Amino acid sequence: MTKDTWVWLLSGILGGTGFTSLLRYLSTRRFQSISLEERLRKEMFEQIDKLKLEITSLKTELDQWQQKYLTLHKEYTKLKADFDKLAKDK
Repeated sequence: MTKDTWVWLLSGILGGTGFTSLLRYLSTRRFQSISLEERLRKEMFEQIDKLKLEITSLKTELDQWQQKYLTLHKEYTKLKADFDKLAKDK
C-alpha cells in the first residue's frame, strides 16, 4: 500500500467518525434544547398558576376592604345626617 492509500484510508475513517460524532452531537443538542424549552414552558405555566391564585386572593381581600369601606361610609353618612339635624334644631 502506498502512502496516498494510507492517507485516503485514514482521512476516510477520521472523516466518517467525525461526521457521525457531529451528527450525534447535533441531535442530542436539539433534544437538550427541546427539553430546556419544555422546562421553561412548564416553569412559566407554574408561575402563571401562582399569579392567578394570588390575583384571586387579592380580589377577595379587595372585596372585603370594599365592604368595610361601604359599611363605614354608611355609618358616617348616618352620623353626619344626625349631626346636621341636631345642629339645625339648636
